Amino acid sequence: MKANIKLSLFRLSVLALLALLRNVVAKLTGNTSFPTPPVSLADMKQQGDDLEAAIEAATNGSKGARIARDNEVVKTRVVLRSVADYVRMVAGGDKALLESTGFELANTPEPIGKPNAPLIQEVRMTGEAGEVEVLWTKERGADSYNVFRTLTDPAGSNVVWEHVGTTTKRRFTMEGMESLKRYWFAVRAVGAAGSSVMSDPAIGVAA
Repeated sequence: MKANIKLSLFRLSVLALLALLRNVVAKLTGNTSFPTPPVSLADMKQQGDDLEAAIEAATNGSKGARIARDNEVVKTRVVLRSVADYVRMVAGGDKALLESTGFELANTPEPIGKPNAPLIQEVRMTGEAGEVEVLWTKERGADSYNVFRTLTDPAGSNVVWEHVGTTTKRRFTMEGMESLKRYWFAVRAVGAAGSSVMSDPAIGVAA
């Protein structure tokens, strides 16, 4: 997955905005990967000086000084946004190049692999004849769950599992079972990256 810049300019304090601009100027100076920024390094440095002076003047200063500071804040945001767009275009999602510019990188989501096998927590009677409810753990990366059952003890050989249902929930109600007959259930988690192995089986008996 390609890297990107985190550019939350309106969330930055005035001093943090100034620090970001100074850092970008420092990192782009001599950076041959970004030779032609849309705002020259000299102009960026001057904008930083103007903002710094406006901040100092506005500290315990007049209303006019605070308005002047706010105007410099707007100019600084425009400069940083323009340079960030240029950096994104040149870097093309290359993390190392983006890191060399002084901008903060956005968090890159980690790819979610295959989900783990669910753990069946309980197979319980529902109070209705011929029914049990199977409950299992929710697994990260799972979009749905396939439920299987067998009449053969899985501890033996030649066990045939029957697929009896699919659900997006972490529970499933099995109907039409013979009263007091033992059934074994297992669950498999299914996600975008594939399916888990089958869970350990659990026994259920209907009323």
